[in-house]
Amino acid sequence: MAFGVSNKNPEELCLLVKKAQERDETAFGQLYDLYFDKVYRFVFFRVNHKETAEDLVAETFSKVWIKLSEISDPLAFNGWLYQIARNLVIDYYRSKKLTVDLLSLENVLQYEDNVLDKANLDFWQKDFLEALKKLSSDQQLVIKLKFLDELENHEIAKILKKSEGAIRVIQHRAINELKKLINDRNA
Repeated sequence: MAFGVSNKNPEELCLLVKKAQERDETAFGQLYDLYFDKVYRFVFFRVNHKETAEDLVAETFSKVWIKLSEISDPLAFNGWLYQIARNLVIDYYRSKKLTVDLLSLENVLQYEDNVLDKANLDFWQKDFLEALKKLSSDQQLVIKLKFLDELENHEIAKILKKSEGAIRVIQHRAINELKKLINDRNA
């Protein structure tokens, strides 16, 4: 982590973004260190391929460096960064001319097949992943962005082009549905 800066400390993050906007390579390096793992995870779960994810993350940070001066509110950096990564994933699938429903691709969660070793999943994790599959695609995506990618509601709202209120409602309903589904399975 860059000098104790985290995306939970908005003042320090703003200062770092402003320095990077002034072409301070050290500040940009700190932003890179702060966000690389999260952006990589975000991209990897959408492309399912290590080298492709690495290429797309590199391209994401390259675009961030080039376009950093365009961001008017440093507090919006986190959501803006994820939007660039999301757009690059969409562009990747478009360029491959794969017949993939991009909305479905964006919303499908397949953690148990891609990352988590099924043998190491405990009972709760298996129940959670099974219940998660039964949620609507919007609910799955909001839960993933909120709890796995650790984004704030305003950032999720920007990425999904919805209001913060809508995100809160989707999240609330998703959590209630998850609780019900897990309780029903264990009853």
